[in-house]
Amino acid sequence: MSEQQKILEMIEKGQITAAEGMELLEALNTTKEPEPIETSKALTGAKFNYKFFKVKVTSDNNTVNVKVNIPIRLLTTIGEIASKMTTMVPADARKEMESKGIDITSIDFAKIIEEILNGTLDDPNIVDVEAWDEEHKAMVKVKIYVE
Repeated sequence: MSEQQKILEMIEKGQITAAEGMELLEALNTTKEPEPIETSKALTGAKFNYKFFKVKVTSDNNTVNVKVNIPIRLLTTIGEIASKMTTMVPADARKEMESKGIDITSIDFAKIIEEILNGTLDDPNIVDVEAWDEEHKAMVKVKIYVE
């Protein structure tokens, strides 16, 4: 509980008068250093300097193990074709994803790439998916992130 809330509760309980409470609140505001604010990019305007766009695919039985690291500076080239990225996914794969509730046409890849390049992406974890691979009887994990 913050000190301000404690003062307000004291007023509410009749332990101090409203005037005394105001004096205490004013004293807090003039002598107290500002409370630390959660450092969110949106609040601080901080920019992140990501170096790599990473794709990692693993499985618990090691039938799949893929790691792709793309330097961020290459994303400018990818950004130019981002609007066409959904057409690069084979139609049968798109249909299978859609049947599982994943609509990749609604993903704005260009916006994601723009935020990565500008260093304004809120969360470095872009995609984090786990799926059961019936053929290999294994859990497959796909993680796309920037670092």
